[in-house]
Amino acid sequence: MNISIKNQKGFTFVELMVVIAILMAVFTIISVLVHPLDQMKKARDNQRLSDINILDRVASEYLMDNERYPDQENVLRCSNILPSGSSDLDTSNPGWIYENLSSYTEKLPIDPLNTDIFRYCYIHDSTSYEISAKLEYFIEKMSEDGGNSVDFLEVGNNLNLITH
Repeated sequence: MNISIKNQKGFTFVELMVVIAILMAVFTIISVLVHPLDQMKKARDNQRLSDINILDRVASEYLMDNERYPDQENVLRCSNILPSGSSDLDTSNPGWIYENLSSYTEKLPIDPLNTDIFRYCYIHDSTSYEISAKLEYFIEKMSEDGGNSVDFLEVGNNLNLITH
C-alpha cells in the first residue's frame, strides 16, 4: 500500500479572509477613535493659543517699557496683511504689527493657516488693547472669553475694540 502524506504549507483562503477582516476592523476602530482631521485642528488651535499668549505678553511688556501700546492707535492689524513699510509678516521689526518688537520676541506669530478667516488681529486705543483669533477645535473657548464675539477668541484688557 502506497500512502502519500502531503505537508501543506501556507494559509487557506478562509484563514486569509479572517485575518484581513480582523485588520480592517482594527484600522476602522483606530481611525474612528483618532479622527485625524480633528487632531490636526486641535494641533493648530494649540498653536493659536500659544501664539495669542505670546502676543498678549509682548503687548503688556511693550506697554511697561514704553508707556504706550505698540503700533498706531485705532488701526486694526491682521496677521495676513503686510503693512506698507514692513518686510515680512512674521518679522518682529516691523511685521504685521508695525513696530520694532525685536526686544520682546524673535518673530511675530502668524496663524497656522493665515487666511482671511483664520488670522490674528490686534488693535489698541490709548488705554487698552485686544487680540483675536478664530479657533477650529476648541470652539467653546470663543464664547467663554467674555468678548463681544462668540466667533473669535479675544484677549486683552478691552474685548470690545475689534468688531468682527
